[in-house]
Amino acid sequence: ARHKVPVQLFYDNQHLKLIDFSLGGVGAELGNIQSPDSGSTLKLVLIFPYNVENVGWEVSAKVVRVDPKNNFKAFEFIEDESFKKFSLVFYKEMRKMK
Repeated sequence: ARHKVPVQLFYDNQHLKLIDFSLGGVGAELGNIQSPDSGSTLKLVLIFPYNVENVGWEVSAKVVRVDPKNNFKAFEFIEDESFKKFSLVFYKEMRKMK
C-alpha cells in the first residue's frame, strides 16, 4: 500500500515535488529545474520530520528513469548504511502514526 510521507526533497537547492518515496529511491516532478541526464549521479537532500524536528540527509542518487512527457525523474539511492538505518526507523515511526 502507498502512504503519503511528509518528506521534502531538494536538488540543486530547489524543492522538487515528491511523487514516490521508498527505501531504494524517490520519484519526483522536476518543475522548471534543469533536468539531469539519465544515468547521471547527483546529490539529493531529503528532509524528514522526526522527533518534533527536521532531520536532513544528503544522499547520492542515480537517475534511473526519465519521463519527459510528465517532467518526472526516478532516482535510485546510492546509500550509505547510516541513511538506510535511519530510513527504516523513519518508516517504522510513520506506520505508527497511521
